[in-house]
Formats: sequence, structure tokens, C-alpha cells
Amino acid sequence: MADEIIVRAENISKHFKVGRQTLRAVDGVSFQLKKGTTLGIVGESGSGKSTLARVVLDLIPATSGSVEFMGENFFQLSKEKRRLLRREMQIIFQNPFLSLFPHMSVSANIAEPFIVNKKSFGSLGRAELNERISGLMDLVGVPREHAGMYPHELSGGQQQRVGIARALALNPKLIVCDEPVSSLDVSIQAQILNLLLDLQQQKELSYIFIAHNLAVVEYISTHVAVMYLGKLVEYADTRELYRSPLHPYTRALMESVPQVSENGGEFHGMEGEIPSPLNPPKGCRFCTRCAQASDRCREEEPAYHEAAPGHYAACHLYD
Repeated sequence: MADEIIVRAENISKHFKVGRQTLRAVDGVSFQLKKGTTLGIVGESGSGKSTLARVVLDLIPATSGSVEFMGENFFQLSKEKRRLLRREMQIIFQNPFLSLFPHMSVSANIAEPFIVNKKSFGSLGRAELNERISGLMDLVGVPREHAGMYPHELSGGQQQRVGIARALALNPKLIVCDEPVSSLDVSIQAQILNLLLDLQQQKELSYIFIAHNLAVVEYISTHVAVMYLGKLVEYADTRELYRSPLHPYTRALMESVPQVSENGGEFHGMEGEIPSPLNPPKGCRFCTRCAQASDRCREEEPAYHEAAPGHYAACHLYD
């Protein structure tokens, strides 16, 4: 069961028309996720992380590629079968205040998945529904007396716990966590991350975890994928990637994290800005910011390949 592949994405692309130009938000990304594990996806804003996750969830249609979920080619299913399978995939959003319905109480927000899927839960009586809501609140650590409160009456951490309870309502197999702790205080972040880990163990959940914070990704992920300008540039087991990052972009991300030493703080910022996805550089997309870039990097796009056992990179340095 530990080796069961729950998600297999092959050559996923998502392009948007912007006037007469094409914005390649995601461009030929492939990955797989095993049951009960967490794939962390990291990269700067504009790298395509959230777009990729939304394509996997079928919230937006893919331009090309395929997603196999629980052994089914998701994009080739009928509308009805896709709707039923879609219940097994949920999302936790970045800002819980904006993702919760402000005019609905905590209990009504958690009950919404049952209402939306009333064809499957039409026989669910009020007493049983309230029992399920109370059970979900207990599971995520929201006091039952908060059931009648509204989102604006809760702290950010409590709001996110309600969002997690809503995502768990239909007992999904996969949850996409789209920067779920970035808007929270550091102490609250740790509580939410530990809650997600506990829930994963209890329910054998699989996560796709999107974040900017490298420390958060390292803490919660079993594998990490690094994205840059719509491309996957590196992928490895978390321990291996943090111990021995291969791609210059991954190393630059890690060096950009402030380090505290006896002599004071150290900070090595990454040079330059991420190019526009409307006009990406020829060759390697990181070549305009890479200190190791050669003429070949500026002309030829590197292949994404296994540079070391289980460690993949798209870089000419590892041909």
C-alpha cells in the first residue's frame, strides 16, 4: 500500500491567451505521488505552482497532458464519473478568511460539502449531519461552542482549522494545501502543520503542499519538486534534496534564506527578477539569473532527467 501511486501527472501544460501572446503558466510537468505521502512544491511567485495544482484538481482545464488519479485517467472520464471521483480530491486555500463563506456560521461552512453533494447524502438527517459536523470540529481542534460563530469572530488559526474540517468532510484521499500557513503567525503555523501531519497518519491522506517557505516544505514533505517559470527543474526525496541540491535555482533559493550566526545575520539575495512567462528566455529558463550559465544554456533547453539515483534535475551541468 505504501508504494501505491495515487496521482500520476504526465506532461501537464496550461497555457493562457493574453492578447496575441501565449502565457505558458505550466509547461510539460510530470510527477507522481504515493498514497500517504506529501509532495512539496516550491518556487517563487509566478512559477506555476498553484496553476499546476488547480489543473490536477480539474478546477481549470489542462491545455495538454493527463492526470491519473486512483488508477483512473481523470480527464477521460464522463462528467458524472469525474464528479464522483472529484469528491476524493479537496483543497485548503491560502487565506482562510477569504475561502470561508462570511455570511455562514462555522457549522454551516463545514456542512456545505454535504449540501453540494446532496445526491449522495440526501438521506442524511439533521441529527446525523450535526453529529458529523461536531466530529469534524473535534478532529481539527475547533471547540464545539464555536459552531454558531462566524468566520470574522475567529482567529486566523481557528479559521484555517474550519477550512481543514470542510476539506475533510467527504473523507478525501488527496488534499492540495495551497500555502495553508503563509498568512498565519509562526507559532500558529507549527500547530497547523502538526495537525496536518496527525491527520495524514490517522486517515492515510496524500498531500500536495505548495509553499514559499523552504523550512515549512522540509518539515512536512516526503518529496520536493522545485518549479521555475512553469517548468519542473528538480525533484528528489526531501532529505536528499536539502542535503545535496543540484540545480542552481534550488541552491539559490536555499541561499536566499537568512542565516543567523555569531557574527550577525547573513543574507544572499537572488540576483535579477523572474522573467515574464509571456516571453521566457531561450534555452534554460534560469539562464538569465544563473552565475554558471554557458552559451549552451542560453541556446538549448536542458532535458529533465535522473541526475542521481532518485534525484531528477533539468540542468546541463548534470548531462
